[in-house]
Amino acid sequence: MGWLQDMLKEVPLSAGLQDRVKSAEERFEKTSRENDDYKRRIARLERENETLRARIPTAAQPGLEDDTERVLVYMFRATELENRDVGNMARGLNMERGVLQYHLDRLRGARLADISGANYEHDHTYWALEPAGRQYVVERKLI
Repeated sequence: MGWLQDMLKEVPLSAGLQDRVKSAEERFEKTSRENDDYKRRIARLERENETLRARIPTAAQPGLEDDTERVLVYMFRATELENRDVGNMARGLNMERGVLQYHLDRLRGARLADISGANYEHDHTYWALEPAGRQYVVERKLI
């Protein structure tokens, strides 16, 4: 017997009403199974949606200027800390320091690079790529 029939077993029911109760229970069980199937499907689609969202580049990345990408590539190739100092990068890229700082600010805003250290006594500020910055360079084949 189903749960509804168990609940109504003390109540005298006609044969027609018993058939209706049985039919209602069967529909309820079928609907419950379908609901469970839909929940599993929704969970699978949500996981798939999250995976696809992770593959969408952030809004700031497509808008990088050529010179900003040049700075990014320079930092990617710089193996020594001294080469990632703002003054040394400006000289290495043949760029005014203020212009370089503009591009570094853009990279920081896009979460592609950030300050990694400083020596204020000698006016040195060092930058490093974030993982997303390395990903940007490699996936766009900038090197």
